[in-house]
Amino acid sequence: MDVRRLARTDLNLLVAFQVLLEEQHVSNAAERLFITQSAMSKTLSRLRELFDDPLFTRSAHGMVPTPRAIELHGELEHLLQQMDYLMSYHEADPTQFQGKISITATDHFALPLMPSLMGRISEEAPGISVRVSQDIDSQFRDMTEGRVDVAVGGQRSDIEEDFIVETLCVTYPVFLMRHDHPLKELEKPSWRDIMQYPEVSLKVLSSQGSRGSILRSRVYRYMKLSTTVLETPDYLTALETLSRTDAIMFAPRLSQDFVKATGAISSIALPGREGRDPVEVVMIFHKRTENSSVHKWIREQIKDIYAVQQQRFDQRQAN
Repeated sequence: MDVRRLARTDLNLLVAFQVLLEEQHVSNAAERLFITQSAMSKTLSRLRELFDDPLFTRSAHGMVPTPRAIELHGELEHLLQQMDYLMSYHEADPTQFQGKISITATDHFALPLMPSLMGRISEEAPGISVRVSQDIDSQFRDMTEGRVDVAVGGQRSDIEEDFIVETLCVTYPVFLMRHDHPLKELEKPSWRDIMQYPEVSLKVLSSQGSRGSILRSRVYRYMKLSTTVLETPDYLTALETLSRTDAIMFAPRLSQDFVKATGAISSIALPGREGRDPVEVVMIFHKRTENSSVHKWIREQIKDIYAVQQQRFDQRQAN
């Protein structure tokens, strides 16, 4: 493709050429384009110069296209149809979209989200496939460069101005443990009681190496006193370890609702003020995807799924 030649070409000439081919009459073509007959005649002269061909010859019934004009006609009509489609705004239908959506979310936040989200996608937009990443260290760069579409996780203080943040729900931190753990027998376990038991630490593997939980860092002054018996990036491994030992694991209350369904895992609230310290779950996305219909649809599903979780949590709190 000769970009320089295209840059020197007035693409309006191609529209005029198409109208001339359809009307085969200078006056009629001028009327359709809302220009004077003189201007249309000048346009025809420029077209003849551009294609180095007369393009039309006069007859008693109007203008007759030359073989070169007839040859160009088929390609020109298709080209202008493509240009018209390109210049028109066509909002993609999410239900017909074929492609991949990438989401960054650690297991704490993916667990309450992904099964429900995939169920909705399967029913309403089966052409969408989803990739989930836990690389939260590079999520902003990945969203900027188009490798990630949306991130879900705890509120952060390092969000740049090119990103949009929406709150999904508010939850609270808990300790996960096996259902018959000794701590369950205490009415109000203290930090001293809790620190007697070893910890399972969920470590996320990222491009920067191993990264601990942001939630865990909020109670680090207590957790540093405990013994870590397992560090793992795998949520199922961590839960299975909890179910077979006296170990405990720090987690948001939101994810506990799902692991509790197994019957093997239960929880207790954090003692004191820390147990009342809310965890805001947010969705982050880059402004470049703000108006994309497919991305908006995915974000609406995510917000709705978390809204359902928030409603259930609020109802339990009220009861």
